[in-house]
Amino acid sequence: MEKINFEHVTVYFENTKDNIVTALDDISFSFIANKINVVVGYSGSGKSTLLKCLTGSLVYNGKILFDDTDIEPIPVQKRGLSYMDQNITLYPNANVYENIMFPLKAMKVEHDIADQAIKDIAAKLDISLLLTRKTKFLSMGQASRVYLARTLIKDSDIYLFDEISKNLDPVIAKEISLLVKNYLVENNKTGIYVTHNINEATAIADYIYVLNEGKLVGIYTPKEFVTSDNEIVKSLLVE
Repeated sequence: MEKINFEHVTVYFENTKDNIVTALDDISFSFIANKINVVVGYSGSGKSTLLKCLTGSLVYNGKILFDDTDIEPIPVQKRGLSYMDQNITLYPNANVYENIMFPLKAMKVEHDIADQAIKDIAAKLDISLLLTRKTKFLSMGQASRVYLARTLIKDSDIYLFDEISKNLDPVIAKEISLLVKNYLVENNKTGIYVTHNINEATAIADYIYVLNEGKLVGIYTPKEFVTSDNEIVKSLLVE
């Protein structure tokens, strides 16, 4: 896969007052494969909407292409995606091993292969000693790592992260974001990472995409971002 292309993508919502809101406004750009693409912007700028278009949970106008192939007719489970959001969803009465195993079991991966994959990802995320512990007894930091492991255990083409640090303590948030970065870089994977945290964005991004009111403001390297003269970028930096 070379690029993820958005071509004139528009998304409309109807709000509680029966007004039509434009969540994404005729945006055209590319996410770069095998890089960490971080999306930032104010609340309501359209960041999470981008991911929901990729996961098939929103109707949109325009086209989204994976390697020049329109994704709309492709079933979500065949798009090569893994998705993680801010809500840590684990089975509380199952242990860590069983929670990480769940997506592999759904994919009918052979037990020996799945078992080794779980041990490998647990080692990378420093949760090997937790594999037999029920998840209801985990700390927030431990639960975050387990949820991340369950996301990364699928060998996907694209990994989507939607505000995963939003509800976390700053120290834990930094740890999780750096674990994401290390995994994506080491495995040469494509990441699309939505965040409200500008320090997090500049620490892990190869490219930073700035959205405002459903429009693309610009695409920057971290160095270009922190030195930009764009007024919206500057306001995000001092927020």
